[in-house]
Amino acid sequence: MGTMRKALFAALLLATILPAGADEGLQAFLRQTLASARAKHPVPAIAALIMKDGRVVAEAAVGVRALGRPEPVSMDDRWHLGSDTKAFTSTMIARLVEQGIMGFDDTLAASFPGFAAEMDPEYRKVTVRQLLSHTAGLPPLTDPRELPVLFDAIRGNAEIKTQRAAAARKYLSMPPASKPGEFAYSNVGYIIAAAIAEAKTGKSWEELVTEQVFAPLGIRHAGFGAPGKGGVADEPRGHRDMAGVLQPMDPFDPESDNPQAMGPAGRINITLRDWARFAEDQLEGALGRGKLLRPGSYRELQKPVQTPHTGNYALGWAVLDDAEGRPLILGHTGSNGYWYSDVRMWPKDRLVQLIAINAGNADAKAALAWVQMSLRLRLRPAM
Repeated sequence: MGTMRKALFAALLLATILPAGADEGLQAFLRQTLASARAKHPVPAIAALIMKDGRVVAEAAVGVRALGRPEPVSMDDRWHLGSDTKAFTSTMIARLVEQGIMGFDDTLAASFPGFAAEMDPEYRKVTVRQLLSHTAGLPPLTDPRELPVLFDAIRGNAEIKTQRAAAARKYLSMPPASKPGEFAYSNVGYIIAAAIAEAKTGKSWEELVTEQVFAPLGIRHAGFGAPGKGGVADEPRGHRDMAGVLQPMDPFDPESDNPQAMGPAGRINITLRDWARFAEDQLEGALGRGKLLRPGSYRELQKPVQTPHTGNYALGWAVLDDAEGRPLILGHTGSNGYWYSDVRMWPKDRLVQLIAINAGNADAKAALAWVQMSLRLRLRPAM
């Protein structure tokens, strides 16, 4: 098992159950835990939310929106989700599947008939399901050194849908970076899946996520890219590590986030309370009663794709399931290098845990692990 999947399994095993009647104590504990994490591993700010049985039982935000400025973070602030965006993209596509607009088993050749002949032959039979489960054989696009290929593909295309279509054409004309059918984490897969949805609907991924996910769940405090209007610290700022010194990023700086074409893989910003609306729907979906999708569609999203090298990845979720294939734990971690975010859900216990940090360096990673471990020690282990 690869290092990334080992770490993901370890994080998922930090399962917790909220003791009954501990709301006030948990609230105080959570705030102290975040403050301690920030003191031990210096980060500008950290926020967390815990939901039990559909109710927020603890939430806290400590620190400042931007280093060098006095504005404190609050629970009304938006945080960048990084790759935790992928579950939103997969859910939007599941909605389109239910509407008969596209299918999880549609092949790339059928999805892009206009340039199927130009595709590398190994990609022609790859499916939408494989794009969303990181088993399509596409390159990772997780390192800035990989960006020139994407920039070359989208150059000269001002419209975002055209950029993603061009990216799909570029990457699918190249030989696979890994063997299709085997797990290899790839942001490119989500760009291409979104390009298919855009081609089928005529709408951008941003429009589709807003229409198919945000609106039905009542999510009103969300957007795309780095949050804020720039110039003032109206929202938390992502922070760049410059030779060990954190510097806040202006949201208008092109380098404050990945290129817009990568939106489907990791560019949503959202408040924790609105993120909890989405997480709660996914949790309820695992129990057969979600709002957005039919029970079978949630199973499609939350069932790990079984190949010898897939590990525990489903469609936008890392999953540990029971002997009957029902998810015990759903989760994901996201970062664009300037933020960290993490979601964990335990359907059987109807428990949701969200954590967000406005830095993406080693201290942020350590602070995240500190909070996860502290919550585990404070609460009764579920496994």
